[in-house]
Amino acid sequence: MTAAVIRRAIVCSVVTWVLASATGHSQQLVGVVRGPDSDRTMSPLKGASVFWKGASSGTRSDAEGRFSIARITGLDTLIIRMPGYVSRTLRPESDSIEVEMVPTIGSTVVVEAEETGITSAPIKTEVIRRSDLEKAACCSLAESFEKNPSVEVSFSDAVSGAKQIQMLGLRGIYTQFLVEAVPLIRGIEMPYGLDHIPGPFMESISISKGSSTVTNGYESVTGQINICMHNPQTAPKLYVNAYANTMQRYELNLYGAQKITDELSTMTMVHGRVMDMAMDNNGDGFADIPTFRQINAVHRWTFNNDEIEWQVYLRGLRDRYVSGQSVLGHHEDVHVHPDSSIRGSYDITTDISRVDGFVKFGILDPFEDMEGSGLSLVVSGSYHDHESAFGLRSTTGLQQTVLIRGVAALPFSEAFKLVTGASFLMDDVDETLTGSSFTRQERVPGVYAELTLQPHDDLTVLAGLRYDHHNLYGGRAVPRAHVKWTTNSYLTLRASAGRGWRVANVVNENLSSYINSRRVIFESAFRPEDAWNLGASATANLELMGRPLTLDAEAYHTSFTNQIVIDFDRSASEVHISNLTGNSYATNVMMQAMYSPVPRLEVLMAARWVDIIAPLNGVEQQRPMTSRWRLLSTISYRTEDQLWQADVTIAWNGSGRLPVVSGSTAPQFQSGVFPAWWRINGQLTRRFGEFELYIGLENATNFIQQRPILGAEQPFGPTFDASLAWGPLDPRMVYTGVRVSY
Repeated sequence: MTAAVIRRAIVCSVVTWVLASATGHSQQLVGVVRGPDSDRTMSPLKGASVFWKGASSGTRSDAEGRFSIARITGLDTLIIRMPGYVSRTLRPESDSIEVEMVPTIGSTVVVEAEETGITSAPIKTEVIRRSDLEKAACCSLAESFEKNPSVEVSFSDAVSGAKQIQMLGLRGIYTQFLVEAVPLIRGIEMPYGLDHIPGPFMESISISKGSSTVTNGYESVTGQINICMHNPQTAPKLYVNAYANTMQRYELNLYGAQKITDELSTMTMVHGRVMDMAMDNNGDGFADIPTFRQINAVHRWTFNNDEIEWQVYLRGLRDRYVSGQSVLGHHEDVHVHPDSSIRGSYDITTDISRVDGFVKFGILDPFEDMEGSGLSLVVSGSYHDHESAFGLRSTTGLQQTVLIRGVAALPFSEAFKLVTGASFLMDDVDETLTGSSFTRQERVPGVYAELTLQPHDDLTVLAGLRYDHHNLYGGRAVPRAHVKWTTNSYLTLRASAGRGWRVANVVNENLSSYINSRRVIFESAFRPEDAWNLGASATANLELMGRPLTLDAEAYHTSFTNQIVIDFDRSASEVHISNLTGNSYATNVMMQAMYSPVPRLEVLMAARWVDIIAPLNGVEQQRPMTSRWRLLSTISYRTEDQLWQADVTIAWNGSGRLPVVSGSTAPQFQSGVFPAWWRINGQLTRRFGEFELYIGLENATNFIQQRPILGAEQPFGPTFDASLAWGPLDPRMVYTGVRVSY
């Protein structure tokens, strides 16, 4: 540095100080940054970036949320950023300010009603926060929807332990699952994927309904579920969660975050679970729930210096399930296959190995005149190996995936924003079922664009279009649109329409359909599943007796132009898997009310009705094993000192249709209808500072599906069928656990 430059810097500093003194302004601006935490109380935010727009550097808030930043002549616009919160831009007039940050989910969701979890995004979106997840054990993603009326979880069959969700009346394969906005849970992982995301790993879950956004691909039909994992920049240094229940299931979760520098952070999360005790509550000689062992680990890195941001996410897991007869200790060779000399027990085993992850790189505000702009590149990949055996049948599945996506976010103004980019999917799948093999190599380049228009403060339009060219099935255009109209301060109306399509994995996505003695008949060639979704909703935020009341109603209709149909009705000795011939659709109507009659007491009541029609045995009729009606009520109360919290969930599931199975002695299979049933769960939590103790009860009525397996006395005989599960299989259970956070 030359002497002239040094002299010039000294003169500028003196002049700046004189001008500041003359105008009565201090050289320093001090402030505090706060935001709502998981308990929805305003708390200091540590690590928030604070800088003047146009400056090359800034500062960060300390553990108390406080900051101090020098004023710079000619720069008067202050920007505050914090991961997980909406960026704030303001022009401070005084020398001391207080800033309250508003949480975000991804890039579009701002909390509209924290009591309800319904956001202000144009797409109908509900959020399950960490505080909601802790109202139950939530050992995995599959168990995290217990208190949510929009998503239902059930066992796929009577023996394997696989679980499935239902959203908008359709199976979870039509819902796109994202981890940090990256589609990682898909394809042949779906039967067990919900148990591969431990509950304590998650910070929040956002549920977007309808056709959703085009930026994440073309596979979403009924919506998207995005899982936000704990962020290394905000997670505790050490977190421990231990769980045990009366079924001898034990789980341990550990994670900790380390801040390497102000910009660089890392964390590791480890999950282990084991259940070695098998039970036979219905006395059919088969384990009701499989024994299992799982080890699961996640490692993350994040970097953000307000100019560039990058993330690395890596996950690996091993999972094993054992069910059937020998796991109960039945080793007698009393079961004889009618067509051979095979003697022994009927067993079900599943082994899964998986590695997946992603790398994200982004440039923040690359265009100086466009606040909030960004350029990003996301590269994700997965390797999934799956082997299952059901008695004499065996299945395998191997899927290797690479997805590359480039994104440009261009907010030209508050009323006109554009997100555009391109993607490339490479998907290699090899799956077999005894005697049948399905192999494909997909190469799918695509481009997309999505506009957010706000012609009026009360009206928002989100319109997107993408085009993808599949090397096996040609090109397809996917249009989607969402409209949100805030009619007044109380009522918000939404409408949506759009298309989604996907390539089905006919073996591994339908594993439960093959746990029987039926002859499996596959159609010679399968086409991609393709559907249109239409929806509308109304949300009213009111007050009743001075307390907040939210009323919400929605209706969605999904119509298929092609669908892979699993037909149990055509024959009692066969299951047919074919393309759609006829009409297939699902209509979902739901209403919910959320009310807080007194402080710290929250009550939710919801009712859902579905009409799911598919051509089965040549007749358009209700899809079997699905309750048409469901009622849900949740009650949550915490004491004023926040030390005690009590939560109760009551669900009523209505009756539904079953395939008529000739010759069965089970009454429900003779009538073709299964009965309605109740399920009641509860949990009590006691907090001791950084230590929490919780105890809970599940299935208080002890209702389980009796005789879920047909022909259990002769599992190698022609009438054996374990694929027709419609109700709970887990008996009354008590659990306890501890959470420790530092």
